[in-house]
Amino acid sequence: MHAIGKMNLKNHSTSKILFSQVEKHAEWFVQEGNPQNIANTVWTFATLGVQSPNLFSEVEKHAEWLLQEFNSQDISNTVWAFAKLEVQSPSLFSQVEKHAEWLVQEGTPQNISNTVWACATLEIESPILFSQVEKHAEWLVQEGNPQDIANTVWACAKLEVQSPILFSQVEKHAE
Repeated sequence: MHAIGKMNLKNHSTSKILFSQVEKHAEWFVQEGNPQNIANTVWTFATLGVQSPNLFSEVEKHAEWLLQEFNSQDISNTVWAFAKLEVQSPSLFSQVEKHAEWLVQEGTPQNISNTVWACATLEIESPILFSQVEKHAEWLVQEGNPQDIANTVWACAKLEVQSPILFSQVEKHAE
């Protein structure tokens, strides 16, 4: 599936069959699939703009288990996919908030950026996540690329999150 997304094969006949089969067997796929494959699959659907109500519903239903099994990139890709397709997922984002400290400590600046971007896009306040971003602002700005930093700053601004350390670090490194 990941390769289909990377190669932008939305309208290929084989892709359409795969999308249909994943949607048809979404419950089995999420219950039996490995976390990386699940994350890559929702990422592919979102990248190509393909709606999959059953798949996203099953991910929502199993959010607690998935967040325990996912690595930081899986989380990032999954919440990004939900936001990209404008799919609300209270359970998924509640679990992100629950695991926020771990996510920021273990994730890359891109993982964190994509996660806070998803929160802001769906207008989901996540105080623990954003407090962890603020706590690790110096590291995020030093290690993140300009896109990661811009997305993180945008998310804070969009949700009106007070982030004086983050903004100070951005200003300091802009010179």
